[in-house]
Amino acid sequence: MRTLRLLLLLAAGPLFVGCAMLDDTPPDRPPSLIAGGYVGKPLQELEMRWSEPMELGAAAGGQKATWRFDQFNFAGCSVTVHTDAGGIIRKVDWTPGCGPKGTATITSAAE
Repeated sequence: MRTLRLLLLLAAGPLFVGCAMLDDTPPDRPPSLIAGGYVGKPLQELEMRWSEPMELGAAAGGQKATWRFDQFNFAGCSVTVHTDAGGIIRKVDWTPGCGPKGTATITSAAE
């Protein structure tokens, strides 16, 4: 019984350490730049990277999806992407502190 407990602890330990590492690792780029890399791509691809948005709704013939980032010194940061009717990201907006200084929008050439 003692050996079984030890084996379970040893097997589960790396899983918890891995989760902790993921939660404490800051992104290599600001969220706005990450989202900007998805302009021209389906919204679903960004959802696969970041999970479901905090808010999702219809907007201007397409969709609007918003994610909030309150960790890694991004308190108050939110990124909103706008899609066309086909679900392709055409525009990315963000709040101050989410991206390069002096900017707040990235749009596709089709915009």
